Amino acid sequence: MERFRERVKLYREAGIAIESLSLGCAVKVDLYNVLYPALQLLKDDLKKLNLVIAPREDAAIMLGQRAELSRLYLDVEEPQLDSRYLEKLAPTVAIVLVQIYMGKAGVPETFAKYVANLYRALGSSGHKVWLGKGHSIVSTKKGAEFFMVDFLKSEGSDSYIVANNDTIQVIDPSEDLDSQLQIAIAVNNALNDLYAKGAYKNLHIAPVYDAPPQYYNSLESRVKQYASALGKYVETPQPRRGYLLIGATAYATLDREPPTFYNKLDEDFVVIVTRPFGELAYFTTYVAIHTDESLYKKFEREVMSIEDFEREKRRVLELMATPNVEIAKVIYDHLPDFGKSFDPESHIAATIDVSGPGIFVFKEVAERAGVDIKLTNVPLLSPAVSKFAAGNYVMPDATAGTNGAIAIFVHKKLAERLMDELARVSNPVLVGYVVGRGAGRLAVPEGVFEYISSNKLREKLTSDRVLGGLSKVVEKVARAVAIVEGEVQAVGFRPTARARAKALALAGYAKNLPDGRVEVAVEGDRERVEKFLEEICKGFHCRLVEVRWEEPRGEQDFEIQP
Repeated sequence: MERFRERVKLYREAGIAIESLSLGCAVKVDLYNVLYPALQLLKDDLKKLNLVIAPREDAAIMLGQRAELSRLYLDVEEPQLDSRYLEKLAPTVAIVLVQIYMGKAGVPETFAKYVANLYRALGSSGHKVWLGKGHSIVSTKKGAEFFMVDFLKSEGSDSYIVANNDTIQVIDPSEDLDSQLQIAIAVNNALNDLYAKGAYKNLHIAPVYDAPPQYYNSLESRVKQYASALGKYVETPQPRRGYLLIGATAYATLDREPPTFYNKLDEDFVVIVTRPFGELAYFTTYVAIHTDESLYKKFEREVMSIEDFEREKRRVLELMATPNVEIAKVIYDHLPDFGKSFDPESHIAATIDVSGPGIFVFKEVAERAGVDIKLTNVPLLSPAVSKFAAGNYVMPDATAGTNGAIAIFVHKKLAERLMDELARVSNPVLVGYVVGRGAGRLAVPEGVFEYISSNKLREKLTSDRVLGGLSKVVEKVARAVAIVEGEVQAVGFRPTARARAKALALAGYAKNLPDGRVEVAVEGDRERVEKFLEEICKGFHCRLVEVRWEEPRGEQDFEIQP
């Protein structure tokens, strides 16, 4: 207790109240109760802006071999952006980090007001901005607020760029503010979404960091050193608000097809996680029991001694500080070559990072894929600690983590071989299977609700269609059939069209016509269809000569036809 009080004093002297902070990924704005409802409120505003909301993925996926990053900071109260700057830069994607005061982030109506101002700033130029990934976190200090926008401009057409931002404040308050372990966990957490897609080549890291003045230089030095050891360090401006913050925008090249074949999932597929999860239960419990003596005694009586807990917590901290790059390589080895078709018995169909949402990622995939999933096992690093954290209302979902496991959806004929390969670099567990096409339901084992204290979250976990808030806000399904003429046959045009469509989560086909032209059909969210048509000839000597709009046919994949 005494040692923890010293840490509380240390953090308070730096302007940070440990008791008020959310730890790790728990610092995010509540997706289900705040963010999605806020986007619902912005529905009409979004339609008027020159914005495209990217398909819901852990990371932004865009066509390209290389990319350049430009970072801007905007004021939360009055975000202003020169439209001429945007039109000249013409970025491929914008990745947004919002740090907002907790008083503005707890209610959808209030949060929506501030997000609307940001979207208006981004969507009021002549260049259509593609919002590829957004990350919103809560600050306990008013003066620490900011909007950060990382614009990525990609070039090339025979591979993908996968990009992500994840940023946190504190993992383990028993560590120093500039702790090397906390830095490693924060940076690796940003990389984990890339690794989940098999992207690790040509890795670029643009850190985001901040700290009180007396810690800033030390933190900066260690962040730069760590990021440079993992990939190419990208120099960018920092927030400089004097408030602890560690993370990164990271991007890497993927020269294979990303594991986003959700429409291929059926009853022949099983679910694997690369290791047990639930990391954050350790750290939220640590803070709770050290601020409540009765809870401290209860933990020792019901779970384990504090000495054992300290050792366990350290082991988990070191596990979280380890990058999952070897897992990325295993995933990469089981992806189709760029432009090639998916083979269910040879390729991984889908992956997702199990960090922040914990068990809810399985529900998310079920809804996205239109299948029902049954979990037979929920492997936690410590069921006892997670049960204590939920049972004593320390955290609403004690299955959540940071830089955690990766869930992999794979055909049962490939599962055993994949498990063997993963076992060489991790501790994989088979946790369930796809029941078949369905309404996006998730069946969970008896006892799982012991790890979830929130009644609202319990209801969402097993209800129909509750997590897909983003698609409900922005998607208006449309279908376009285009005729393209010029140098479009035997030059790689159709594979490139397919890659662009996949990056925008569009279905359809591209086929050669006898007269030397190409017919391309795409369907999905209308704004993404329009963006596809705008860029269809980028990198080729061709032009659109005809576009006709048709009724959507419910296509699920993009095919290259003869």
